[in-house]
Amino acid sequence: MTADDTALPETDRELVGIVAVADNGVIGKDGDMPWHIPADLQHFKETTMDHPVIMGRVTYEGILEALGEPLPGRTTVVLTGRNLETPENAVIAGSLEEALERAETAARERHDDAERIFVAGGATVYEQYLPTLDRLIVTEVHEEPDGDTHFPDWDRPSFDEVARDERDGFAFVEYVRRSA
Repeated sequence: MTADDTALPETDRELVGIVAVADNGVIGKDGDMPWHIPADLQHFKETTMDHPVIMGRVTYEGILEALGEPLPGRTTVVLTGRNLETPENAVIAGSLEEALERAETAARERHDDAERIFVAGGATVYEQYLPTLDRLIVTEVHEEPDGDTHFPDWDRPSFDEVARDERDGFAFVEYVRRSA
């Protein structure tokens, strides 16, 4: 099922994809990122702090393995068909619609009415939400690593680049969807 197949619940909040992607489209290998860029991890933390973050089960499990807990200071909405035990700052959703509803509730009740809901992967979750994203925050990693997970093709002409911060070996780039 894709976001095109169903109408997602209305939200006044901005739906924002956030991703680190290599020049060859790779976003992951063996359930992890094939690079370690501390500035990108800090950027992700600062950008998503105090907001709900939607992600798939594999991405969630990778974070649990790395941190020993879900993302601190955020509500993680895990999009999965499996039953998982989750701590208080994580919730399970079985569909795109339910994930957005749970993120909306978390934004309102736990995050001081946060203005954004983030989508943080993996590839299938990005693909499902791409048609509905208002904004895309991309860390362009100037490498071509081997990987088994790729960022899906996206309609770049539907977005305007509004910010670029070039660094040594990577860039933070922000895109906003053009008005219809």
